[in-house]
Amino acid sequence: MREPEVSTLAITERLKETHPELNLFPKAVDYLARFDHKETDGVTCWRSDSVERRSGSKIEGIGLFALKDIAPGEIIAIKPGHVVGNQTIKENAQIIRGSHQQIGKNQFLTGLTPEEVDKNLVGYNHSCDPNAKIAVFKHVPLAFLVTKKPIKEGEEITTDYSVSQSSNTQRIFICNCGSPNCREIIQPGYDWMDEDFQQRHWQDFPFFIREEIEDMRQMSESELKAKKRLLYTLMSADVISVLADEIERRQKELDRIVQEYPGNKQLARMVLRNLSRGDIRKFKDLLFKNALIFIKLCPLANIEGMGIDRNNPKTIKQHLPELIAFAKKIDWYFN
Repeated sequence: MREPEVSTLAITERLKETHPELNLFPKAVDYLARFDHKETDGVTCWRSDSVERRSGSKIEGIGLFALKDIAPGEIIAIKPGHVVGNQTIKENAQIIRGSHQQIGKNQFLTGLTPEEVDKNLVGYNHSCDPNAKIAVFKHVPLAFLVTKKPIKEGEEITTDYSVSQSSNTQRIFICNCGSPNCREIIQPGYDWMDEDFQQRHWQDFPFFIREEIEDMRQMSESELKAKKRLLYTLMSADVISVLADEIERRQKELDRIVQEYPGNKQLARMVLRNLSRGDIRKFKDLLFKNALIFIKLCPLANIEGMGIDRNNPKTIKQHLPELIAFAKKIDWYFN
């Protein structure tokens, strides 16, 4: 475990100075003191008495819930962990399972064994309309879960994963938040590059995302174009991979239900739609849309060798399986 680089007093004072709206209660201060004096294992997360992790989440089954009404600006959890880089996260992806938290450009907090990962997990889910956010600070090997809105007793506590992540170590996923503002496909590591997203979330961005945005603004037009092309190529490959897997999963579920409701395919589709909160057709449309983006951006793709005419969408649909297989190879190699 990496040693803290600032004292407890410095952390506390920094929180008060940079986030005067925060409520730093005595038990949180006590945890910071024990952490600073190496009286914790350096991995187990701290949760306030105001929250608990339990089943009942409509998003992912298990989530973090309020045990009482919570005001905005309250620190309700603190995440420590081993401070590691991108490569370590990718090498241990099957163990970490996306539970890591970015705290710098190439710095992440995580557990490195199954036991540590369980202890390290704060337990909140993603929502496109979150009621909490992640606060991190330079040279502080901790991440703070802070409420953004008044939260009622029994309400699930959520964050927007894309607001606190600029690395592609978090996989793209299909959202189940159910918010009217749901983005459907969540792209941590990429969403922050969207200018509209930046305007909406600038105040909640951690310092390292703001720095990356400022760095991009200093690039020449050609440099920026090349960087975005690479990132969007990887993003579209990732989206294609995720959507193809999701379509396959839902199609298998549909086939199973069709067998259970012989002669009534319409009823089977209705049941599947209720179960999976989505329509296979919608994901197929999204897959095709991202396939178009991928073949335009990816300089490595031997599109013609697959029999695809970049200017003829019909040929893309005809050879979509080959394109999906190629995109998955790109996705696997870079992730």
